[in-house]
This record gives sequence, C-alpha cells and structure tokens, in this order.
Amino acid sequence: MMNGARKRICATKGTVMRWLLIAVGLIASMSDALAGGFETPILRGSDAYVPAAPAPQLLKWSGFYAGGQVGYGFASMDFSRATREPIAHMLRELLLENEQHPSQWQVLGKTDTGGASAGFFFGYNNRWEDVILGFELNYSRVSHRADAPVSPIARVTATSNGLVYLVNLIGGASMHITDLATIRARAGVQVENFLPYAMIGVTAGRANISRSATVIGTETVTSDPPIVTPFFFTEGETKNGAFLFGWSLGGGLDMMIMPNVFLRAEAEYVAFSPVWEIKANITTVRLGAGIKF
Repeated sequence: MMNGARKRICATKGTVMRWLLIAVGLIASMSDALAGGFETPILRGSDAYVPAAPAPQLLKWSGFYAGGQVGYGFASMDFSRATREPIAHMLRELLLENEQHPSQWQVLGKTDTGGASAGFFFGYNNRWEDVILGFELNYSRVSHRADAPVSPIARVTATSNGLVYLVNLIGGASMHITDLATIRARAGVQVENFLPYAMIGVTAGRANISRSATVIGTETVTSDPPIVTPFFFTEGETKNGAFLFGWSLGGGLDMMIMPNVFLRAEAEYVAFSPVWEIKANITTVRLGAGIKF
C-alpha cells in the first residue's frame, strides 16, 4: 500500500516538473519577443551617446601686430611748373614778365619711373563682431628717381614800350624719393581666416630735389639803327632730404596661416603736395608677412 502511494507521488512530481519546465520555456520566449518589440536606439550600447559637433573656433585678429614687406612701385612726377618761380624771379624787373609772362611758358614735362621697396609695419586691430577696425604705421625704403624731360622754348615778343625781345628758355629738374611712411586707418571684415581691408591715411616722405632755369636773349630798341642789348640770367637750387607730405588710399588682404602668423598682399596710392611746384604720386603693390601678439 505504501509502495503504491510513493509511486503515485513520484509520478505526480514528475508531471509537475515537466509542466514547470514548459512554463519557464514559454516565459523566456515571450520575454525575448517583448524585448525585441520595445527595443529603442537608446538601449543599444554603441548608440547610447552621440557627441556634439565641436564649436567653430574664431580667429583672433584683435590686438597688436608687426611684420615686414617688400614691394614695387610706379611713380609719376610732373615737372611742368618747376621753372615758373625762378624765371619770374629773374625777370621780375622787366616789363617783359609783367606783360608776356615768360615764367608761364612750359619747358619741362612729366615722366614716370619705377623701383623696388622694402620695409616694415606695426599696428593694432580692434574687433566689433566681424568688423575689424585699427590703425597702422607703414614704412618703406624706396628709390624713385626721375629727371624732367626738357623742351627749350625760343620766342620773339614785344612789349607796350616798343621793345622787342628774343627770349630763349632752358630748364632742368630732378627728384629722387628715398623714404615713404604712412599712418593709416584700416577697416576690414573677417571671413574665416581672411581679412580683406580698406585703408586711408596721411603720408610723409623724403626726397632729394633740384631745379634750374636759364633765360638767354636780346632786347631790341626799334630805332634807326636798332639798339640790341643781350641778356643772360640763370638760377638753380638743390635740397637733399626735403620732406614731402600728402595722403594715401588703398586696400589689401591679410590671411592667417597659423594662430599668430599671417600673410599680406596690398596696393596703395600716395599723392604728395607739390614741392617747388613739382608734383609726385606713387602706386605701390606689396607682399608681406606678420606676427600677431
């Protein structure tokens, strides 16, 4: 009797264990299905963190900077009025100058010349969002030398007092510009690592200047017989290291190639006030490199 009971209990236990195993298997399969149905990207390890893109770094154009430069310039010199003052001075006591104005006769002309330059610059930039404002001192050692083209003039003219003059005018002039310095205001717009800019300023220079004038002729009294009186006047002057003053206008492009190093290309026009009635202007193109502090 007891043996039969034990057998029934064992059979029952075996049946229960088989059902438990079946239930566990069903629950496991249902858990996998549910996990797959509700899976989201944030649960995957490789997609759990997406780093943000790095913020762009703005180049700092503001502050002090300095550099060196080389260039080539084209100078235009106008000597056409250079002989007026000395001729007027030589003939100041003659009715000839008061009525016929030989000092206004043009015996000199215009000419162009070119030359290389080398120098340095130093400045300061101040930033207003993308706008860069600043000032700069720019110096170049230059060599622009020209001699005036000469066209002698010979004329016969008369005055109201009955005198007849035969007048020959000869002149000469030269200019050699040796130094050029500009104090300029700059305004530019930052475009990534580029800085295009415009500039305007005041300019000073130094030059060796000379001019001369000669008046040769005769004064004739219309009598019978006529009375002919020859005359000869000449004046000349030279000044070395004469200062020139004027204004400048131009533009260029700075390009940052390292955090504190930039390259430069620019063009500048300079116009000087006349000295001894000689006018000069210079157009220069330059290449340079600088360091920002």
